[in-house]
Amino acid sequence: MTRRACLTLACALLLGQQAYAVPSFLRGGSKIHKEAKQGRGDSAGTSAHATLSNNDALEAFMEGSPAGIAIVARQALFDYATGVAFMFLSQKLQGTKVPDVTKIFAIPIVGSFELDLTDIVVNNFTCSTSSSNLTILGDGFFHLLASDVSAHLSFKWHWTKASLSGTGDGELLLGGGTIDWVFELHKDEALQKPQLQVVTANSNFDSVDLKIHSYSADWLYQAVLTLFNEAVKRQVQNGVAAALDGEVPGRINAVLGSLPTRLEVRGLPFSTAFEYSIYTSSFVLVKGFGEVEVPEAAEEVPGAARHDPAAAVAEAAEAVGVEEAQPQRRQLLSGTATATATTRTTTATQADRGNSPVAKMTRCPFESSPLPLDGPALASDPAMTSVLVHEATANCLLWGLHRAGKLTFSLRDGSVPGLSITTDVLALLVPQLPTLYPHMGMVINVEALDSPHVSLSAAAGATVSAAYRMGLVVANDSLGNPEVVRLVANLTVSAQPDWDAFVIGDVAVHHVVEASQLSVPAEQWDNTVTWLIQNYGPLASLRQVFELLVRTPDSSQVALTSAHTATYDGGWFGLSADVEVTLPPPPAAAVAAAART
Repeated sequence: MTRRACLTLACALLLGQQAYAVPSFLRGGSKIHKEAKQGRGDSAGTSAHATLSNNDALEAFMEGSPAGIAIVARQALFDYATGVAFMFLSQKLQGTKVPDVTKIFAIPIVGSFELDLTDIVVNNFTCSTSSSNLTILGDGFFHLLASDVSAHLSFKWHWTKASLSGTGDGELLLGGGTIDWVFELHKDEALQKPQLQVVTANSNFDSVDLKIHSYSADWLYQAVLTLFNEAVKRQVQNGVAAALDGEVPGRINAVLGSLPTRLEVRGLPFSTAFEYSIYTSSFVLVKGFGEVEVPEAAEEVPGAARHDPAAAVAEAAEAVGVEEAQPQRRQLLSGTATATATTRTTTATQADRGNSPVAKMTRCPFESSPLPLDGPALASDPAMTSVLVHEATANCLLWGLHRAGKLTFSLRDGSVPGLSITTDVLALLVPQLPTLYPHMGMVINVEALDSPHVSLSAAAGATVSAAYRMGLVVANDSLGNPEVVRLVANLTVSAQPDWDAFVIGDVAVHHVVEASQLSVPAEQWDNTVTWLIQNYGPLASLRQVFELLVRTPDSSQVALTSAHTATYDGGWFGLSADVEVTLPPPPAAAVAAAART
């Protein structure tokens, strides 16, 4: 799966963990810290106290404006994120040097001597997700408690007593360690990105296993062990806590910051916003909405020709996604019936369009419906996350694309590899073409006559209805690039959309000749379009659609894997998937430490 396809939905996925309303208690966490301490002995009790039941979550989710987007982040996702955090922590600590330690000891019989421990290096640091528990506390706060943490260190020792001295090396294994980490996930308003903020970070090691090489004296062993217990172990614990306070959240925030909160569909800006999150003991449910930018409506110029066939070839060569006007933003809330239309004066737009009036921002005419899945159904999905999108979101996006003039495209000979568009090839559809215009290239211009409409159901999958105009232009400058045929058509296609393939269902299309210099068998156009969709439609997939139409400004480190889709009655589409993070290279010190082991 390519990066662009993955991050389109991955952004919504992890934003689902971060885009929260203001917590009910102050950020900084005095109350959350207290609750976290109380819950360390009984994480299940903490979850029950701070979160809702699955069905209560669904009732809360339905309150207010029906959302067009729902994000489900399950325990499996948080467990995977814990593993990523541990990997960042291990990479940070491996190769870390602990400050040298010196102390003077006075031991009976041996007397006084000075002991130095130098070149103390953390060669390996291990913490496992299987020995950790992440509890959802609510309001964006989480508590991670990990056990069986261990660290392997190597060091050199040197003792001196008057004119006597000794030197050697050794190794140390710190075991029975614990990590206690409370953090908050929230949306950074300045960055408009999800970010992690640490509330508390602590670590502790219970056991010390020491090995001294090149010397076997018990007094030396005890002295070294004393230094490790008094100073070195504390230094390692402080290093773990510091990493959990700084380096680890910093690297996690870099991953989260790579998620695109904004994307473009054929040049039309589209972004997502989240109203609030619902917390249960097994998943987090996020209520989301979409925003789309649409240009103001262009004024009709009296007497202007609606079609300019001579310019068709030139238009075909232009990029499809060129912005046509200064955009205006409107929020695609499903409950927009109560919203108030507003206007915005745009000086640049007025300058570009002359003195044309600024249009009002029109409300989207589509509304969402309640989520068709109950709490147990959402919890039982084994995937790490699910993204559920109502048909209203897709229809609002298509509505914006149509208003922006983005639902047009042109095909000419050679524009698609392997596709030949010439008068000879089109003889079956327009028999007179090769006779009147032999061996000439053609341009096929297609434009939507209205906003296409998507409807979703469990039985039919996705059904798309569209009306379009198609013009056939002979690409010949000396002839004036004449438009020889113009047809209008209604098309309805149903399909089961999967991430990696489409299963085409019913296809219905009807063409009518709007204008033509030649004889055109409209029924043959119906049959040809039906055949093309039925035979080439299964080769397409949602992944390819995103790759073709969607552009994002960020290079994301997050991807979706093992994706599968479903459609539900009530107009909902769901994509469930696991998450995979592409980690940046580890620090140089960690690489060097790994090479030594």
